This record gives sequence, C-alpha cells and structure tokens, in this order.
Amino acid sequence: MCLFFTDLDNTMIYSHHKDIGETKIVVEYLNGYEQSFMTEYTYGFLSSAKWLTVIPLTSRSEQQYRRVESCTNLHFKYAILCNGGKLLIDGKESVEWSRETDDIAQGSYDSMENATSILSKLYPAVTIHSPEKYMSYVKCDHPEEVYTKLRKLIDCNKVNIQRDNRKVYIFANGITKGAAIERFTKSCKNETVIAAGDNLMDVSMLNVADISFAKQDIFDVISCKTKVKIDDIPFSDGICKSLNEMKLKGVL
Repeated sequence: MCLFFTDLDNTMIYSHHKDIGETKIVVEYLNGYEQSFMTEYTYGFLSSAKWLTVIPLTSRSEQQYRRVESCTNLHFKYAILCNGGKLLIDGKESVEWSRETDDIAQGSYDSMENATSILSKLYPAVTIHSPEKYMSYVKCDHPEEVYTKLRKLIDCNKVNIQRDNRKVYIFANGITKGAAIERFTKSCKNETVIAAGDNLMDVSMLNVADISFAKQDIFDVISCKTKVKIDDIPFSDGICKSLNEMKLKGVL
C-alpha cells in the first residue's frame, strides 16, 4: 500500500480565482458561493486509485477543511489538519493525536501568544485568526513583508513562522507537515510514502517522503531521494498522471 500525503490548496484544489479549465468540479462553497474546484481528471483519479491511501495534509483549520469534506463524494479515511496538529479519522478528531500535539507544543504557548500579540500591534487593521492554541494566521496583501518583519521581532526558537502567497502563519515549534508524516508513519511498515506540495510550507513533508512531487519554485530545496518536478498546468493533473504512470510501470 502507498500512503499519499498531499497538500490541498493549489495542489489538489484551486480557488475560483484560478483558471483550471472548464472540466472541473466544485469542492467548496463559502457563504453560498462556489469557492474551490478540482479538475475532473484529478477527481476521477483520486476516486478510483484504490491502491493509494490519500491523506490530505493541510494548513487548513478543521472548519475550513469541513467545507471541502462536505462538498465532495471523495471520502478520505484520514486527514491531517492545522499543519499537522490535528488528525481526523473517519471524520472524527483523534484525541490521542491531539494530546500528543499538545505535549509537543506546550513549551511554545507563551511564545505563540507573544508573537500573535506583536502581529496584532503591527497590523491592527487586519483580523488575526487563532483556530488552535498552536496556530495563528493572518491574511494580508504583502505576506513576504509581514513575514520578514515578524521574524525580526520574535523568538524563532519557540515558534515557526511560515507564509504562502496570501497568508502568514505562526505555529508552535514541532508542528510541521514533515513531523506529522513521521508521527503518522511510525507504526506503519513497508508502506511507500509519497508527498505532494506547491510551496515552502510543504518542504518539510516533501523531504521526509520516499517520493515527492513539487513545482519548480521549490524543487531545488527538496532533499528527498526521489523527487519529481511537475510542470503541468493544472499541477494536480500532472501529479495524478505521474502516479498513474509509476503504477503502470511497477514503480509503485
């Protein structure tokens, strides 16, 4: 069996702002409006590849993930949320996983509060979201600028600052996608671990996988032994085509 840990946004699903062609399926609604889509090809592949255990691994909060889960006939037995902090099994939170997360993050909670406070003073006009004690984020127009400024003002030995093209995140130390894969697979034997992601927040999980799929933007910083650069647009279709080819060739 292969375990396929995949980021969601801009890896498997796409905002309504992205052009992914006409053959697409709505996978998320927000306030009654179509919010995110998946291509028909990707949807069909994930629905039919029974040899692959697909595990979404996302920075989305549980509330944000539930919007996707409720809009699709894809049923994932496992989903890892909040950058690795929360595990859902058959749609229910794993209490054991959450307790372990709390143990890992405990020493960073004071620093999390301090970092969030600093961020709120720097940018009082924006809303800071803290869905979990070990996670805060802010949506902003210039995430690189916010990220750089925040790193200069807080103790990065206690918290982990990340950003993508829309948001800046603050996580307690130890709450990473790579650490989540290591936690999940410590009781697994002989499974091939596959990962896919599109930005710097995904690098830690791509580095611990046996096979990784990534875009050119982050390809050079991935240390995984078998890494595959996907140039296809949409990215998700290229990943699924490569997985299918590997299966047909007996690589997987």
